[in-house]
Amino acid sequence: MARILALLLVLSFTLPALAVPVPPMNGVVNDAENQLSLWQRKALTQQVSDLNARTGTQTAVLLVPTTNGETIEQFANAVFHRWQLGDAQRNDGVLLLVAWQDRKVRIEVGTGLEDMLTNALAKQIIDEYMIPAFRQDDLNTGIVRGVEGITTVLASQPLPKAQSPSFFQQMAAWFSLWKSLIVLAVVIIALTVKGNIRTLAGLFLIACPLAVILFAFSEQNPLLLPFTIFCAAVPIFILLMILCVWLIYPQRLTAAGRQKYRESRQLSQFRGGETSTDTPHYTSSESSSHNSSDSSSGGGGSSDGGGSSGNW
Repeated sequence: MARILALLLVLSFTLPALAVPVPPMNGVVNDAENQLSLWQRKALTQQVSDLNARTGTQTAVLLVPTTNGETIEQFANAVFHRWQLGDAQRNDGVLLLVAWQDRKVRIEVGTGLEDMLTNALAKQIIDEYMIPAFRQDDLNTGIVRGVEGITTVLASQPLPKAQSPSFFQQMAAWFSLWKSLIVLAVVIIALTVKGNIRTLAGLFLIACPLAVILFAFSEQNPLLLPFTIFCAAVPIFILLMILCVWLIYPQRLTAAGRQKYRESRQLSQFRGGETSTDTPHYTSSESSSHNSSDSSSGGGGSSDGGGSSGNW
């Protein structure tokens, strides 16, 4: 009997340690591991906030690496009740949970929404809207499309057939700001070393107004933010590179400029001599004519396990 009591005592301490701790709720989008980029989280937060304002419900998104052996249904239900999603009377909360290392996703639905966001519709959103993007390792697009599906259902509209991501969404998912900035720096260094001033000047003149235009629209569409930063970096990199060359090799740069000026002048004089020899009737004037709603808890809603899960 004593051994049994001792075993139960040990289990009482070890079992809670094995359970995955429920992370605190920090706004409507919770991504403690930073799987989404800053502008992706910003855009998703705006999307979920708009959903909550439009429908009067409370939807939240949680990204975790794994549930550590616990079923995603159990973990989602624990998170839902810990966060108390939805109104205490209406129980109109929704939790979108993604465990990316486990390759599992769950839409947990409050009891007050089970007649609207049914298990069948939740499964359709997961299977048709989210998993195709997840299988292409596009976590952000899958979540965005999942929120779009939830929004459509909660707005009492029929759920349309899933469509392929737009060209812009694919470009935004593919674009990596830091890798692009590294490539940009290498290109500008190469152009500077080769002395390709015309190309650098062209990039400078194109990037400046383009950065201003993108910044004006980035407030409405946060996905434009990385492209805005990239365009703004072009003139900055060019100016920094020219400044570095001027500080490190001032005499060489001056000498090279003078030499290029002499060569250009000699070539111009040579061409002028040929012109005067071949066409002596040209006058001097004629010859010159040829030269860019958080919360920490819900309203007390609950769920009895309604919703659907999926894996990819």
